[in-house]
Amino acid sequence: MKTQPGFPANKLSLAVTSALLALCGVMPLNAQAADNEEPAVDGDDFPIERIEVMGRLRASASAAMEERREVPTVSDLMGAEQISRTGDSDAASALRRITGLTLKDGKFIYVRGLGERYSSTTLNGANVPSPDPTRNVVPLDMFPASIIDTLSVQKAASADLPAAFGGGHVDIRTKAIPADLLFKVSVGGRLNSNDSQDTLTYPDGLDASGKDDGARAMPSSINETIQAYGGISPIDIVTNSKGTINFSQAQAINRALAEDLNRDMDFNRETTDPGLRGNIAVGNRWDIGEDWVFGFIAAGSYKEQAENYTKKEVELDGDATEIQIENQQDIEGTEYVVQTSGMLNMGIEFTEDHSISTYTTYLRDTSDDVSIAIEETIDTIGEPNALQVFEIDYEERTLISNQIKGEHYFYDWWDIEFNWMYSDARSRRYAPNELVYTYNVVFDDEGNQTTRNLNTQDAPKYVFSNLEDDTENYGWDLSLPLELGDNIITLKGGYQYYERTRESYATRLALDVNLTPTDTNGEILRQAFSAIFSDSNIQNNLLKLELKDASTDTEDYVAAEITEAGFMSIDVDLDDIWRIYAGVRYEDFKRATLPLTPEGEISDEGGRYQLTDYVIAEDGWFPSLSLTWKSTDEQQWRFGASKTVVRPDLREVSPVRFQDPVTGFDFFGNPELKSSDIYNLDLRWEWYPGRTNNFSAGLFYKDVEAPIEPIQRISEAGRQLKFYNAESGEIYGLELEFLQGLGFIGGDDSIWDAFFVAGNLTLSDSEINIKPNGEIDPTNETRAMTGHSPWVANLQLSFDSPDEAHSATLVYNVFGERIAYGGRGGLDDVFEQPFQSLDFTYSYTPVESFAMKLKVKNILGSETEYEQQDSQVYAKDPGTEYTLQFSYTY
Repeated sequence: MKTQPGFPANKLSLAVTSALLALCGVMPLNAQAADNEEPAVDGDDFPIERIEVMGRLRASASAAMEERREVPTVSDLMGAEQISRTGDSDAASALRRITGLTLKDGKFIYVRGLGERYSSTTLNGANVPSPDPTRNVVPLDMFPASIIDTLSVQKAASADLPAAFGGGHVDIRTKAIPADLLFKVSVGGRLNSNDSQDTLTYPDGLDASGKDDGARAMPSSINETIQAYGGISPIDIVTNSKGTINFSQAQAINRALAEDLNRDMDFNRETTDPGLRGNIAVGNRWDIGEDWVFGFIAAGSYKEQAENYTKKEVELDGDATEIQIENQQDIEGTEYVVQTSGMLNMGIEFTEDHSISTYTTYLRDTSDDVSIAIEETIDTIGEPNALQVFEIDYEERTLISNQIKGEHYFYDWWDIEFNWMYSDARSRRYAPNELVYTYNVVFDDEGNQTTRNLNTQDAPKYVFSNLEDDTENYGWDLSLPLELGDNIITLKGGYQYYERTRESYATRLALDVNLTPTDTNGEILRQAFSAIFSDSNIQNNLLKLELKDASTDTEDYVAAEITEAGFMSIDVDLDDIWRIYAGVRYEDFKRATLPLTPEGEISDEGGRYQLTDYVIAEDGWFPSLSLTWKSTDEQQWRFGASKTVVRPDLREVSPVRFQDPVTGFDFFGNPELKSSDIYNLDLRWEWYPGRTNNFSAGLFYKDVEAPIEPIQRISEAGRQLKFYNAESGEIYGLELEFLQGLGFIGGDDSIWDAFFVAGNLTLSDSEINIKPNGEIDPTNETRAMTGHSPWVANLQLSFDSPDEAHSATLVYNVFGERIAYGGRGGLDDVFEQPFQSLDFTYSYTPVESFAMKLKVKNILGSETEYEQQDSQVYAKDPGTEYTLQFSYTY
């Protein structure tokens, strides 16, 4: 039985983790560099500076393209106004508009067809921890568009960025200090085509605050009993009471603990209320004397909505010649979502040569998912009897990041530039109320339910879990520009440090009922959940109840990792025609991931692993090269070559179980995973004919050594996936992009001058090789990489009226069929089908201070679908979403 139900810090385990790192030769060092680029200033829902020279909103896209044109590596950028134009409400939705990027589960970005583990994410140049234990990177849907200034995606490596990325590096830059007084407020509502369905809820379900009031937390009495008797079972209590408590008394104590659980969990249906969202921003800048300037910007965002959905899940068995349905679930549910964010950025400047800025960001995303499933197994398909599964999944994800960074220019000392940064961030996933209980049900010929009894073979289970990540990173860089005639050479070097600690605990409790429908009081099992587990039934022992610890030996773990790096580079600009960038990065990486037993000791997984198997210590050199040729004033060619690495994430190397929130599949970590070295090549042509138009075409190739893949393993407990290293992998492709005004059709004074189109297309292919072993039997030993789409397309048509009062954008996004997970035992791979997303945004600004915006999302009503051997094995209908928002700016 666990001793951490209240989720206190396990100091002993963290000390052991630190000791293991020390054994590897790790000494706490101080460094982590920041992105020294000045954030681009664009306007959007919270405009910072309104500089409207062109009188066209597409000027924002042009500004982002201009920054992309000047950076030394292959990169893509999206400004705040572009995000506002497409109507995307968060960073994840916006990033899918960038060439070669696709969105997974509405939260995670795949760059060039590589899974989220192949990407890295920073906030204002600093690493931040993820509050989602099932993914390597921060869920990008947590970042509302209202606080974003620019999204930067660097696809080719440079020495000043972490080496641990393969597809791309995403930097989310929050809004900069305004040039003048700023005040803006907006409010809006949301409807969905699925709102005609009734919302599922339960007593004391999620309220508008998005924060648990304590009703869901594990009762303190359970922890007190564990501390006193080492467990909650009657046997534990009798044994450790040393004879002072007999077995009957121990049973009474156990039943009293069950009474302390929140059992008022009957499902209800309510009318779906419209969603609500609002934003506010305020900022200003002041001159202090002749040389000093101080400014700040504060912004907040709030969103709450009930999202009704229907879902289907099917598990197949068999081989390529014959398949059968092992399990099938038809699910209806409601996910009640509350998102709150806050941002406070401040800065001070001295003589334009020195500046210090602080960035504080707070994000909270709360989800309360309530669902009812009708489940049929191979024995009940086609029969009148089935299982009715009631499930509640409640979780709070929070992220708090504090950053300070300085930029200093010493013009009297050879124009040296010195930048430094310190960041401290904390994330948490708090899930105090995951509950599932099941009834055996019978239907008549018309499909009406006739009888039901609580399924006592699959006892109702409560899960209380908590994950906390703490990170610290800081560092500096120094650059020296040298002028040799018309040529400029910039030398740069720096040092970076990143430290991360994690604690993850989970406790599973089961209400084990020994009463059966054939017993005298069997009619009790036909009642609602709260009536079955009423105080009187528990106290009078009518259920023959025992509260059990259903946790496994691999639920908990603690981990720590340290990365320290040094880098140097040279950037040579030859007469503004040739630009050569060359850099090298050295990284020293240490990690320890320790699975814990319920008693809080380090687990050896039944003798399978030794302590050294949980420790990783590796270092390496990572060179990068970029060559740019400006063939004309409007055209340039880029070439890039680099070596990077992808390291397994904490949850991938810890031998603990976790559940994928989308498919519900159980995943298991693998301490035997090793890092994947990646060799990258890029070639891109860019053409900028005019201030707003641009075209580009690029080729890329990546050779991946030992890529990490989730693969189904052989198990009698249903579908289980575990992470393994494939033998080899490669991915290559073509990227095309354009932005073109349509004024050429009828001339500059025609109506066509108010329209422009933008789009991109990525065509690519990938291949990995996987060999079977004692745990896995892949059907296809050679196949595409998991999550890779052979093609991705975006198309945008926009209109800006000459008087700037009206603007509209129609955006289309689609990706090609991609592998969700590999098949085994003769069954083909499971493919996620193309999702055709068509969205529309219209804005009306009758006066400068007032605006209205209408958004329609998923106009085509597309569904998320997975198929295996031409059979649908997963489907979810998100519906069509309508949002209306009003804003006022002073």
